[in-house]
Amino acid sequence: MKPMRYMLLAATTLVLALSGCHTEEPFDTQTPDDYPLILKPYNESGTGSYTYDIANPDTPMLDSCVVTPSNYVTVRWFLDGQLVCEGLKINACFPAGVYQLKITASTEKYETFRTGTVTVHPYAADPYSAVPAGGRYFVPGNETQIEGLNLAAVRKVLLTADLYAQDLTAAVEVTHAEDGLLRFVVPELENGAYFLRLIDAEGKVYGSEQAQIVHGSVALSGYQTFIPSTEWTISGLNLDKVASVSVGETTITNLTATANSVTFIAPELAEGDYTLQMKNSDGTEVIFITEEGLVNTVTTTCQIEKTLWEGPVNIDWNADLVKVTAEEMAAVPVGSTILVYWTEDPTPGYYAFRITTPWWGEDYSLTDNFVVRQDTKDIPNPYTFEWDARCKALIEERGAMCVVGAGFTIDKICWK
Repeated sequence: MKPMRYMLLAATTLVLALSGCHTEEPFDTQTPDDYPLILKPYNESGTGSYTYDIANPDTPMLDSCVVTPSNYVTVRWFLDGQLVCEGLKINACFPAGVYQLKITASTEKYETFRTGTVTVHPYAADPYSAVPAGGRYFVPGNETQIEGLNLAAVRKVLLTADLYAQDLTAAVEVTHAEDGLLRFVVPELENGAYFLRLIDAEGKVYGSEQAQIVHGSVALSGYQTFIPSTEWTISGLNLDKVASVSVGETTITNLTATANSVTFIAPELAEGDYTLQMKNSDGTEVIFITEEGLVNTVTTTCQIEKTLWEGPVNIDWNADLVKVTAEEMAAVPVGSTILVYWTEDPTPGYYAFRITTPWWGEDYSLTDNFVVRQDTKDIPNPYTFEWDARCKALIEERGAMCVVGAGFTIDKICWK
């Protein structure tokens, strides 16, 4: 007879064998209450922002998401706020343009998201118009113009809330079309962002970047800074009815207003920040276009320094990309200080710039040549030098002051 311990061991072995053949699913820890996470797509910078570069409107955007918890999450893909796909995988084509991407992963209780940019390039012969650096703003009822490529073929323009522009009944006829320029009357639409679509004589629709509809008087640029007791011009749309400009506690009514600008003498104020408002003759307020949105009051900065040139421009040894003409420099008195504001570019191991003339060479430099390798920690910002008689004579002879070099973006040049 076998000892009891061997009988127990045999029984234990049988239990283990039966357990190994169990057919139930393994224990799952996912629940509907878990917070969703997007594990893919990802990018190497770890910022959670993605860039998609699409060759043309017929090339699909292909990608997929990995999320957790996988059983309870709905994934949606948006371009400029419009839902273009729902699900873990996207395989879709879009009209030419630059779009803001948002990928959301949501449960019944929570939502998370990733952002990015999708750029769809036009075909070389297609009509196309990119958004200018300052944005594209239209006032309903005004004739406006856009610039671009191959625009002579365009017969109609459509501003639509639908990315795919399926309804063309709201398209307006163009009033003028040539390859680089298009004019049309802006249709009556509510404030907001619209997709701009270009339509040729055969009814084919081409993508183009977004436009913003704004009603009333709009200030677009020139309001951020001013120099006391000098002429100040603020540019925009529908500004011909502007009757007053208020800077802090000072209100100015002696001004010249046109459809696209308001010009007046800036008040004599101390250096610093002030509130700025503009009103029309009927009492309505001018809208300022800012990065934060549409507002009626902004902050403007009084600068004692006078600006000669504004960028930003990334300088190059081989081109006069930053140039202030002799005519512009004529306003600078001998004995003044020139200030060059700069930003460091990610160019490892080599930083240099020379303030010179269009005729480069040691004899034509306005300051001592300086080259800094490795980093920029010892370079003052702004970089300053005295505008002496030698500088003035050299610029009058050679026609301009230039900044050339490598590793820097020049933001602006001022004097005081």
